[in-house]
Amino acid sequence: MPEKIALEDFCEDIVGKAMRGLGISDDVLAESAQVTPQAVQALRRGKGEEAVVRAVAPCLNLNPDKLVESFHGSWYPQVPPLEGFRMENTPYRDMFVNAYLLWDAETREAMLVDTGADASALIAEANARALTISQIFLTHTHRDHIMDLDRVKEAFPKAIVYVGAKELFAGATPVEPGDRFQCGGLSVEARLTWGHAVGGITYVVQGLAKPLAIVGDAVFAGSMGGGMVSYADALRTNREAILSLPDETVLCPGHGPLTTVGEEKAHNPFF
Repeated sequence: MPEKIALEDFCEDIVGKAMRGLGISDDVLAESAQVTPQAVQALRRGKGEEAVVRAVAPCLNLNPDKLVESFHGSWYPQVPPLEGFRMENTPYRDMFVNAYLLWDAETREAMLVDTGADASALIAEANARALTISQIFLTHTHRDHIMDLDRVKEAFPKAIVYVGAKELFAGATPVEPGDRFQCGGLSVEARLTWGHAVGGITYVVQGLAKPLAIVGDAVFAGSMGGGMVSYADALRTNREAILSLPDETVLCPGHGPLTTVGEEKAHNPFF
């Protein structure tokens, strides 16, 4: 895993996601922002000028100051290390994808959330610590997040696999919003955060030094997942189910580095 995981999205990615979500073309955005189509196209290639960033931001319902911060690459989330928690970041095609292992230090009961492209390091960590994996939670069923599920199930055959009820598949147990689970001294609450995926689930975990929310592709550090199913609902459920959590809550995304609710309130242009 890289020592410092790169941000998943940069200014050009954020602008592109907002344009797609709102159904706005280069020409329409240029006219609305009173800039040239060429300036918009340059911005979408990661080039351009700060003045263009500030001009297009309000037309896309993005915060101008936060988008400028992304444009300059001047922010990176600061999250202290946590005991009882491991994040693994593995390559998948032209990207990297995250998976998580959490455990109760007293009971040694543990859970996995997503598998990423290669769960071997998390499997080895669980075995080295003599952890009992009782549950495997899936944030959503896009291939990059469940690619190694069969190997994880083989390694921990007694573990129950949970997935959002709207993305249920054979052998998995459905999760509904508001469902609660226990993993030793850790408590888990399921929250519906859909829009990127039809049945996306965020798992809010209490019992470690700080609360965590494992959010899949709902929110990234300084960005969010593409609202491929419903951009409006992705924005809405992110606000209602994730950014309503305490500022200290550590957000564990499907791609990119860890962040916190407080960091996202201060730095995420979408919110």
